[in-house]
Amino acid sequence: MEIVDSFDKIIRPGLWFVKSRQPIMDVSRFVYEFAVELGVSVTVHSSANKAIQNEVVELIKKSCIENASDELEREWLEQELMEYNTHDHFWYPPELNQYTSKGFFWSNEVQCVDDKWFMLPSCSHDIVLVDDLSALWWENETDKHKMLFDVEKEAKDRNKTVIVFVSPNDFMDF
Repeated sequence: MEIVDSFDKIIRPGLWFVKSRQPIMDVSRFVYEFAVELGVSVTVHSSANKAIQNEVVELIKKSCIENASDELEREWLEQELMEYNTHDHFWYPPELNQYTSKGFFWSNEVQCVDDKWFMLPSCSHDIVLVDDLSALWWENETDKHKMLFDVEKEAKDRNKTVIVFVSPNDFMDF
């Protein structure tokens, strides 16, 4: 269990805490960089899944539109991505699959879990992102440090990397 300044080099099993002023933005950036650009499967445990999805799609929009071959393609991409905004659940225009590195995005590379409590067995991928430190323990949990050590042990036993994005206020809990 370690607190670090950046997630860039953390892909080892265990429990990691990444300092973050904006956890949702940092989770979104991680999802974009690893799932969209590299095709690495991740599980996102967050109550803000829609906000994370919106931010990731904004990053995809920017990338797709910048890489459009001409004005017609750029306009088509903008229209496809505007349609996304009419959905209130995870939805990704299948026509955009050709613009992602692995050819298919939301359904096989990003699992979203919005349960109130974190349970590692419900996370199907080896990299798990958590944007709220309090999701790691139950409401009546009195020994938070023991709970964190238990999460770390389980992560290592299951060969999973759990990355918790923590704000400066969260450091008060340590």
